[in-house]
Amino acid sequence: MSTKIKKNSEGKKVYELAFLLKDPSLDKVVLDFLAQHKAVVIDQSPINSIKLAYPIKKHVTGFFGVINLEAEPDNIKALSTALNLSADVLRFLIIAVPSVKKSSERTEPRKVNKTEATTSNSVLSNKDLEDKLEEILK
Repeated sequence: MSTKIKKNSEGKKVYELAFLLKDPSLDKVVLDFLAQHKAVVIDQSPINSIKLAYPIKKHVTGFFGVINLEAEPDNIKALSTALNLSADVLRFLIIAVPSVKKSSERTEPRKVNKTEATTSNSVLSNKDLEDKLEEILK
């Protein structure tokens, strides 16, 4: 099963950026990075304080946020480099959001012929199996 990445008419893809900051006021820094790299913010979750499972850069708590954005793949590579070099961002992850087929876009179920339906739905006895094998081998 292959999944397709959402794309708009301009060739931009939809991404999700999850990040961990030192301070909640630093979300402006992340938004500035997005603006510098021509990313359009689609949706943004509120910044939440979380306790870290292990210290990251000597911090035991962090501020977690998620932003859905739309950008070109080349700009995402540059954005990733910029976030990696920022001292304010403890961790981040950027993923491409796969598109989900709507129920109207799904294909029709495969139609099964009578012999497939009877063999798959019912249990055959040994005698029936032997007869079927002899019929096939003839």
